Amino acid sequence: EQYRVSPYDAAVLANDLELARYFEAAAKGAKKPKNVANWILNDLQNALGAAGKGMHDCPIPPEALDELVNLIDSGKISGKQGKEVFAEMFATGKSSAAIVKEKGVEQLSDVSAIEKLCDEVIAANPKPVADFRAGNVASLNFLKGQVIKLSKGKANPQIAGEILERKLKG
Repeated sequence: EQYRVSPYDAAVLANDLELARYFEAAAKGAKKPKNVANWILNDLQNALGAAGKGMHDCPIPPEALDELVNLIDSGKISGKQGKEVFAEMFATGKSSAAIVKEKGVEQLSDVSAIEKLCDEVIAANPKPVADFRAGNVASLNFLKGQVIKLSKGKANPQIAGEILERKLKG
């Protein structure tokens, strides 16, 4: 209850003392402990299993996993970017912040920069724009995809979608 995880997740975590200790250390400063639990139970355990390692050999300190989850939850990086950063953390032991800086994978959430991209996409795609205005909601996803592509995968999709919708309805 304290960490707001499901009874199933709590049972899995509590079943292994090392796993439970790791989770408690990682979730201590977490805004969303449930997300920390998901990363531990899915990505971390899969990575450890694939590498033939146990929790005691874990190359990612609990605080580092918490830092990664907070980067994703705050929108600094996307979930997809988080998976890439996680793999690098597991392989090198580096912190998520260092990897994000090194690889330049930070998600673009600057509204004015995304607005410029949206303007370019709207100008370059008159047919999908007309389709959306005619009621084809799926066209918005195509246009959003073009914004993401133009930003080399860095634009925050939620912000891009909101801006496109506002510009196309206005």
